[in-house]
Amino acid sequence: MTETIKRNIDLISIAGIGLFLLIVSIMGVYESTSVDYVSAATTSPITVSATVGQSEALTVTLLGLGVAVNAATTTVTTTDSTVPLGTLSVSANTIAAHTLTMTTNANGGYTVNTKYDHALQSTASTTKDINDWTGTNAAPTVISGVGAELFGYTTEDYTLAGTGATSTRFSGGKWAKFTTGDLEVAYHTGPVNATTSKVGYQAGISVSTPAATDYGCTVTYTMTSAF
Repeated sequence: MTETIKRNIDLISIAGIGLFLLIVSIMGVYESTSVDYVSAATTSPITVSATVGQSEALTVTLLGLGVAVNAATTTVTTTDSTVPLGTLSVSANTIAAHTLTMTTNANGGYTVNTKYDHALQSTASTTKDINDWTGTNAAPTVISGVGAELFGYTTEDYTLAGTGATSTRFSGGKWAKFTTGDLEVAYHTGPVNATTSKVGYQAGISVSTPAATDYGCTVTYTMTSAF
C-alpha cells in the first residue's frame, strides 16, 4: 500500500514537472516571437484651382520742351491728350513728343499701333494740308533740312516686330509718315509692368504752305496684348 501511494506521488510529480516545463517552453516561445504591427493610411487628393484675370493698360503722358527723342529735341510741350505745335516756321521744324507706358500680364506680350484720321489739314478747307513725310513704318528715313512741308512720327522702341521689317528700323533718328491704318510703334514679347517708350512728332512748312489757323488731325494709339 505504501509503495502504491509512493508510485502515484512520483507519477504526479513527474506529470507536474512536465507540465511546468511545457508552460516554461511556451512562454519562452511567446517572448521570443516579435509581432510587427502595420498601420493603415487613407489618402484624400485635393484639387486646387485658380484664375488670373487678363490685365492691360496703356497711358500717354506729356513731355516738355528740350527733351531728347530719337536724336531730335522737342521744341514745344505737349499735354496728355494734345500736341500743340503752335505757329510753324520755314526756318525750323517743330518737334513734340509723348511717353507711352505699357502694362500687361499677357504671356505673348503686346503691340502698340498708331494712326491718324486724316492728313494735318485745315478744318475749314481740306485743300489746305501739310504733306506727310516720305518715310514709312517699314522703312523710316532721317529728316534733314528745313523749309519743306512734312508731318511725321518716330519711336524710341527699337525692338519692333512688323512683317518684313527690321526690328531696329527707327534707330538713328528715323521718321515715318502717319496713315489711316495701324502702324507699329511699340512691341514686347512678354508680360511687362510700366515699361515706357517715347514717340515723337515733327512738322515743317514751306513758303508756299497755305495760311490757316486751324490745321489739325487726331492721332490714336491702340494697345493689343497677346493673351
